[in-house]
Amino acid sequence: MAYNTTPVAAAATLLLLLIAAAAVAPASASTVTAYSRRGCTGKKITWRCGACYSFTGYKAGYFFDYSQGQIGRFYIGARCRGLYFPIFFDIRVCSPTYLTASA
Repeated sequence: MAYNTTPVAAAATLLLLLIAAAAVAPASASTVTAYSRRGCTGKKITWRCGACYSFTGYKAGYFFDYSQGQIGRFYIGARCRGLYFPIFFDIRVCSPTYLTASA
């Protein structure tokens, strides 16, 4: 028995695949973890991609965990404006930083 594919069926299948991909994507998102004390110690906070984060209170080091093509941007200025460094690999810096991040 042959199956006929209509444009509606093809579109529905594509939509289901996109929904499935969206459901899986957050599990592999890049993250930024910032630390309150030198040597990447003390209190820590971890953020996921998708917003601008200030390192206020957590300027003693950071770890950017690069995942699945989600590039981080580490800005020189405040509020994620101006010049930035694109980060497309894992990086750990355990010394004071004066950056803001948009992961």
